[in-house]
Amino acid sequence: MITVETASSADLAELTDQGAALFTEDAGRYDTYIDLTWSQRQGRVDFERLIGDPRSVVLVARVEGAVVGHLVGYTHEASATRLAVTFANLRSLYVEPTHRRRGAADLLVRQFIDWAHGQGCAEAHVDSYALNEPAQQLYQRHGFEVRSVARALAL
Repeated sequence: MITVETASSADLAELTDQGAALFTEDAGRYDTYIDLTWSQRQGRVDFERLIGDPRSVVLVARVEGAVVGHLVGYTHEASATRLAVTFANLRSLYVEPTHRRRGAADLLVRQFIDWAHGQGCAEAHVDSYALNEPAQQLYQRHGFEVRSVARALAL
């Protein structure tokens, strides 16, 4: 059975390892200019900061006590050009390859959406690589709609 809960400092080693795996697997595949060493150098400090930040949520998915996935999100205020509302941003999501397609990602996203509602957010946002079809399908399944498209031109 998969359970989802708020991460604690006891989860930092697993979070750091999974963050590095996410960088390699996702960004390493789709982003030419990603610094794949950042996660190894700064990942633990970043997760420590996020766990202690009341505007952030770090969730872990567990199977028999072992961390098999995580999600990071945070709230942010609208820019000066928008109405004064709070948004939630799903920053990253990772599930160990051996535990994919078993519902962990769906549970993490649902709990993030519930957290965003509880924070009084007007909307939840997520960015994902266009070629990462499983991610696109996951977010669409949870009601996220394409609102804008970013494009890049290699020079």
